[in-house]
Amino acid sequence: MDFLSTFINVLIIVVLAVPGFFLRRAKLFPDKAASVLATLLLYIAQPFLMMASLLGKQFRPEMLPGFGWVILFAVGLQLLVYFIARLAFSRDKDKAAARAAVASSYLGNVGFMGIPVMQMLFPGNDELVLYTVIYNIAFNAMAWTLGVYAVTGEKRHVSPLKILINPPTIAVIAALPFFFCNLPIPEQVMTPIQYLGDMTLPLSMIILGVRLADMPLRALVCNVRVYAVSAIKLIVSPLAGLGVMLLLRLFLPIESSVIIALFIIGAMPTASSALNFAEMYGGDCETAAASTLMSTVLCIATIPVLMLLCNYI
Repeated sequence: MDFLSTFINVLIIVVLAVPGFFLRRAKLFPDKAASVLATLLLYIAQPFLMMASLLGKQFRPEMLPGFGWVILFAVGLQLLVYFIARLAFSRDKDKAAARAAVASSYLGNVGFMGIPVMQMLFPGNDELVLYTVIYNIAFNAMAWTLGVYAVTGEKRHVSPLKILINPPTIAVIAALPFFFCNLPIPEQVMTPIQYLGDMTLPLSMIILGVRLADMPLRALVCNVRVYAVSAIKLIVSPLAGLGVMLLLRLFLPIESSVIIALFIIGAMPTASSALNFAEMYGGDCETAAASTLMSTVLCIATIPVLMLLCNYI
């Protein structure tokens, strides 16, 4: 995988945050702009992106083992990183900040950023995009259970019903019968779905820019936890996952495409889910927001470097 082309693609994605930053600094976006745009992103753009990533793709029965491995590894690798983060922040005296840091360390931006990144880095490779969509099913289940628990530290906030009743998962469930049955989708239906789904990446980056404009620079660059979270999320997570998968491949028939997809997904920066849960349940919003912003900026350097390893998988 070429370093320069990967670097340029990731840089282009992060640069999309610039309009949101300057519009917020110029006071053209009101105080609640990020929340309003986040609602549009969660309930409209991302669900349609998930649908567009499935509809029109050719299903083959031989894909099923790959889907199974993706689901299995999605759960297992997130648990692995969760416990690594728990250990890393176990001595932190600020328990609320530590909980937010743990959640930010393993909740990756696999929906808003993962699918577009996969499409940009591997144009025309539908299989890797499909693996990313399947990964999102497990991710959403983990986010609404373990993610909520990580932020709050209380089981009473965990709602198993949220595993299925969340917009991206509902969209995938609606699209799966069409995908598995290889049913054709009329162009008049597919076009608006594609347009709405294509909003996901620029919209998520604009929200990031708005939040960056509202974040005091000192809180972003002078917080040691933020760098620890970024190191775990951007380096430890993908490399630990890659090591586990390569080890298991010695004994199990795991395809290289599955390992590559999961490796790249593991290298995504912190998801805004960590911040959303902190806002919803009274967690440490500052740590979650700073971790999301810093890891997204730093991934400009880490993803291209890690992508070089794909040539040896």
